[in-house]
Formats: sequence, C-alpha cells, structure tokens
Amino acid sequence: MEDNKIIEHLKKEYEKIDVKQEGVFIMKKSIEQAKKENKNDKIKYVSVACIAGLATFIALPNLSPNIAMAMSKIPVIGKIVDVVTINDYSDKDKNISVEAPVAKDATNNEQLEELNATTDSYIKMITEQFKKDFAEGDNKSLDITYDVITDNEKLFSLKINGLEVNASGYMFSKIYNVDKNTGNILELKDIFKEDSDYINIISEDIKRQMKDQMANDESKTYFLDVDIPTGNFEKINENQNFYFNQDNNLVICFDEYEVAPGSMGAVEFIIPTDVIKDILK
Repeated sequence: MEDNKIIEHLKKEYEKIDVKQEGVFIMKKSIEQAKKENKNDKIKYVSVACIAGLATFIALPNLSPNIAMAMSKIPVIGKIVDVVTINDYSDKDKNISVEAPVAKDATNNEQLEELNATTDSYIKMITEQFKKDFAEGDNKSLDITYDVITDNEKLFSLKINGLEVNASGYMFSKIYNVDKNTGNILELKDIFKEDSDYINIISEDIKRQMKDQMANDESKTYFLDVDIPTGNFEKINENQNFYFNQDNNLVICFDEYEVAPGSMGAVEFIIPTDVIKDILK
C-alpha cells in the first residue's frame, strides 16, 4: 500500500477515536519528535507522526492487523516502548536528584508492569538508604538517571544510572532486560542453556580481555594478580549486569571499583559470539 493510502486509511480510523487528554499529550510529543528527526521532510512526516502517534499509543488494540502492518512501515515509527520521566523522588533537602523512568508498551501496557514496579522499588531502596546515610552538614549528593540501551523486536533494556558523590564519586548501575514476547525481566542465567557453565566461560574471556588491554595500553589497569588476593577478579556474579548491543553481542557490565581502579570508571566487556554460541538458548 502506498504512503498516501496508508495515511488516508489511518485518518479514517483516527476519526473513530475518542481522544482523551493523554492522547493529545502523546500526539504533541510525536509531532515535536518528528520535527526534530525529519527537518528536511517536515510536512510528510509530521502528518504521519500526528496520526500514527495517536493510533499507536491510543487505539492500536482496536485496529485491524492490516493497519498495524501498514503502520510498521511508516518511517517515523520505530520504537514500541515509550519511556517518560517522573521526579517524585527528588529531595532538595537531602541533595537527591532522580529521573525515574516509567515504560509504556504501545500494544499492551500490562507487559511492562513488572519492569515499572521493579525499577520503582530499586530507586526507592537506593534513595532511602542514601537518606539514612546522610548526616546533617554532609557535602554528599545522589544523582539517578536512566538510559534506554536496547529497544528492538525481541528485547527492551533499561539502564538505571547512579552517581553518589562524597569527596569523590562512585558510579553504579542496574540494567533491566525485558523479553518482549513474555514481558518477563531476564536475568543473565535466563539466556543460557540449563546447567551450562556460563559463569566460568564468560569470566575466563573477560580475564583474557583484561590482560590483552593492559599489555597494549599502560593506562589500563584491572584487579588481576594484585598483592591482595581477595581483591582479584575471579568470576562474574550469577546475575551480572548485562545487555545486548546493536550488533547483538552480549555486553557484561561492572560498576566503578568493582574490577578496576576508580580511574577506569565503570567498565564493560563485549563477549565474542564464538565464546558463548554453544551455550546460548
């Protein structure tokens, strides 16, 4: 179906929609985003964004399969998860600044209820602990933000970033990976075959990468073969932070100071597909 026919069909569906205030807000967001992303083709894509934004977020469950398929071919529609920010946790008296995410699924909001409840609980835990540790007069602050790091047909990954500053800074993160087919939050063990030795297989490859980096770059330092044996990196945790990058490679993530000095910051390691291909589900 040609673009003009798609748009005409969507217009007819749109005319049947009872537009609520939330829909108007989302429509405006879609228009503004389209303006930013398509400066050289404003008229065509802004019109499509206006109609498709409403249809996608408000009426998609009521549309026919043909319309849904047609919408997927419109260039400005790429994401099927939208994330908005709330600031309910901000507390100026305690030097806390939080951007708390709320994820919305275009086709089934209930699928992301577990994610939203889990991230909400995690942020509350971090902020409440900070308040307990905070003493009057402390020059201490907590900053929490988030990033969407993966959003494809199969997986949605949301990263909560934390920065606690008290003389020096400490960066930490928590990554939530959602299986879009089930809505379940995946842990690292869930992507591997049962009883597979994924912990040691991945850990050994990370050690190899650490040694290679240190041999090739004097500025790189990791906790390997240090004088204090308990400080050495031995293996990843059972549910180590992870995500899949744009090339569909597994990326293992560590917080600051977890496997390297603070000068290295928070570090990540891309695990070659050949290393884990035989144990992936």
